[in-house]
Amino acid sequence: MSDPNATLEAIKASLAAAMPLRRVQRSLPPDPLALPADDLRAGVVCLVSEGGGDFANYLGREGELGHLQASLVGFVAVEEDTEPVAIEQAELALLRDLLAWCNTHAPMADVQDVLPQDFTQSKQLEHPYGWLILKLDIRF
Repeated sequence: MSDPNATLEAIKASLAAAMPLRRVQRSLPPDPLALPADDLRAGVVCLVSEGGGDFANYLGREGELGHLQASLVGFVAVEEDTEPVAIEQAELALLRDLLAWCNTHAPMADVQDVLPQDFTQSKQLEHPYGWLILKLDIRF
């Protein structure tokens, strides 16, 4: 049986290695606006678990071969004197980096696939701050 915490830690380490200019962590900040301005301009990515399941559950494989649902929640910021589209562009640049990681990440123990699913953006509503959520389906 896979250890979901170990899986999430391996994904966090892989993301951090693939995106050294961005800050990667496992915890959502209580107030993203309180994060250091330099971190927000670079982009902060938070990996959070949402649940999972779909285990094999046949004799000898009980609780194996399942999947974990997680989200990558990204926070970004741009200069205040920019047009609102700048925050959308920053979010989409972060999405591009996250999708590139999904396509090229190094093999991780007990992880068969990391499949990107739907994503949601801030819709430019909080300029000069923005956020992005990319859902992941992690297969053991």
